[in-house]
Amino acid sequence: MASPSKEDQLRRILYELQMMEGTAQVLQQRLQILTSAQQELRVSQQSLNDMKELKPETPMLVPIGGAAFIHAKTGPIEKVIVGIGADVSVEMEFPKALEDVNKRLEEVEKTLTSVEEQLGQVLAQMQSHQEVGNRLSAELQGGAPNVR
Repeated sequence: MASPSKEDQLRRILYELQMMEGTAQVLQQRLQILTSAQQELRVSQQSLNDMKELKPETPMLVPIGGAAFIHAKTGPIEKVIVGIGADVSVEMEFPKALEDVNKRLEEVEKTLTSVEEQLGQVLAQMQSHQEVGNRLSAELQGGAPNVR
C-alpha cells in the first residue's frame, strides 16, 4: 500500500491543528470560569474567617454594587446562608458553611490544575504538529531536502 503523499500529510496535520486549536480555546474558557470561581470562593473563605472574629453589633460597610456601600451591624453568626448551585441557597451552621466553602475551593483548585495540565499537553502537541507542518510545507516548496 502506498504511503500518503506529503500534501495529504500536510492536510492531515493542518486539520489536526485546527481541532487542537478548538480544544485549546475550550480549555482556556474553562480556565477562566474556574479561576473566577476560585477567586469567589477565596473571598468567601476569607470573609467567613474574618467574620468569626467579630462580635454581634460590630459596625461594617456592606457593598451593594457599583462601588456603593451601606452601613450595617453584624448579627449573630451561628448560621450562614450558602449558595449550593442553580440559584438555590441553604442555611448552614457556621462551621459547616466554612467546611463547605473550603471543600468546594479544594475541588475547584484540583479541577483547575487538571485543566491547566490538559491545556499544556494540547499546546505541546500543537507545537509539535506546527513543526512537522512547517517541515512538510518547506519540502513541498522545494526549500528543504527530503528528511525523515
